[in-house]
Amino acid sequence: MSQIPPPKRQARKVLTDLVVRQAKPRPKPHFISDGDPHYRGLYLLVLPNGLKQWRHRYTYRGKACMEGLGAYPHTSLSEARAKLLHSKAQLKKDENPTEIKRLLKQNQLIAASNTFERIASKWFEWRKKKKDLDERNALKIWASLEKHAFPLLGHKAIADIKPHHILELIERMQNKGIGDQTIRVFQRIRDVFNYAIATMLLEVNPTHSINTDIIIKTKTKHHPALPLDWIGRFLKDIDQSKASLNTKVAIRMQILTGVRTTELRGAMWDEIDLDKAIWTIPTERKAVNRTGGGMKMRQQHLIPLSRQLVHILKELKAKRKVTSEFLFHAPNDLNKCMSDVAISKLMKDLGYDGNHPDKPHAVPHGFRTTLKMTALLSKQFEPRAIEFQLAHINKNAVEAAYEDPSLFYEERTRICQWYSDTIEAAIKEQLFIA
Repeated sequence: MSQIPPPKRQARKVLTDLVVRQAKPRPKPHFISDGDPHYRGLYLLVLPNGLKQWRHRYTYRGKACMEGLGAYPHTSLSEARAKLLHSKAQLKKDENPTEIKRLLKQNQLIAASNTFERIASKWFEWRKKKKDLDERNALKIWASLEKHAFPLLGHKAIADIKPHHILELIERMQNKGIGDQTIRVFQRIRDVFNYAIATMLLEVNPTHSINTDIIIKTKTKHHPALPLDWIGRFLKDIDQSKASLNTKVAIRMQILTGVRTTELRGAMWDEIDLDKAIWTIPTERKAVNRTGGGMKMRQQHLIPLSRQLVHILKELKAKRKVTSEFLFHAPNDLNKCMSDVAISKLMKDLGYDGNHPDKPHAVPHGFRTTLKMTALLSKQFEPRAIEFQLAHINKNAVEAAYEDPSLFYEERTRICQWYSDTIEAAIKEQLFIA
């Protein structure tokens, strides 16, 4: 398209809606100026195809410039004049209206590209470095955002997200009955917005106007535990099953120590000292099978081993025909630990899933409850020592910061040995592998 020539001098007539509406096209583009002195510099550009556009002709620092003010009739005469006055006010401040529009458009494009998911990704990378997250918890955080936040908020420009968008997300999660997850996801969304503010991408955090009291917490569901008087029959069911030697030993070790499944399945031989009868679970482990990390509370933990458990582990070493750094390696990969569902699946297959009236409902995590309640009901041990054996975090943050991994170790050694003896007495036979 040929360049549109600048408007020629002509008799100035005050533009009216009628004049603008009736302006006829010519073979070449032509301008009609607004003769009203208040709106000097306003022109109506009429193109050969009949389209009409508003233009503002002005001089900025000695250079002739032309600014578009919109198309007619979408932009009326009165609206074009208002835009003209706004531009003139900018010129009085030595600001170039065309350059301001260009920068505004550029910023809008940048803002549109700064979606919630994109900023969340930057926040996530920052948090991994700042908080030194282990891979297991990092995966959980990102997965929660992918599952719950991104479907609704991920594609939106972060600057366009309002409180009602977040409330809609909360309502969706609440309808699924996952109150505790809702709180955690909300907190992570809030942290993403705080990061955006800290990096000058945002000025206001929309989560700050939301009262978290509206989030209904899910009632705590305790893990079903195996009664003490059922452990004998349970172990017989395990031994008579087609479970591997690894699984049989892992179940006994979890019963006798009360450790979490994650801590158990990632156990390595270099953590075990059979001569001193102690298992040292490190703060961190290398990631195995995505979730075989160290302690949940990110603190080293010492586990006393009873005489029975030492014997069982020696049996495992003697009977094992392969070499792996893991006590409980994966069936087809010596460089990985056992699956996180190996024990729970076996328990379900054997009828401990709550669907068999002749057997109690039990899950691996419930072994911790059995140990705790049996020890507490005996009234022989310091309750805090029992909690420490289970690696339950001290709610007093100051006290927790100074707690030593060996705290209550002698008392916990007595607990573990007493518990192994109690189980053997209850089942009236040794705990060794059948």
